[in-house]
Amino acid sequence: MFKNPLTTKCRACGAEIMFIETALYKKTPVNAEPVWVRTDTLKKDTFLLPSGETIQGERVPENFDDERVKLKLAYVSHFATCPEADKFRKRRSRPSR
Repeated sequence: MFKNPLTTKCRACGAEIMFIETALYKKTPVNAEPVWVRTDTLKKDTFLLPSGETIQGERVPENFDDERVKLKLAYVSHFATCPEADKFRKRRSRPSR
């Protein structure tokens, strides 16, 4: 079986993940398997492109075959799927007044 050298295992749940550098130069964990996304700014779901850009849209099934719809291959943030995500979230500091 081929092992992607860019993947690692989540320390909490053991899922295969990888890290993508965002536009703000922060590395964020994503699920290792990409998904097909129909972009739509009215949708709440956020996905990451391999370039680190975030997009809004909805995930479509792999057998989706409407050629009129442009799809993008993107990644789901592992924070959205990991049952132990809160252990790794950084707390936001409140600005002092």
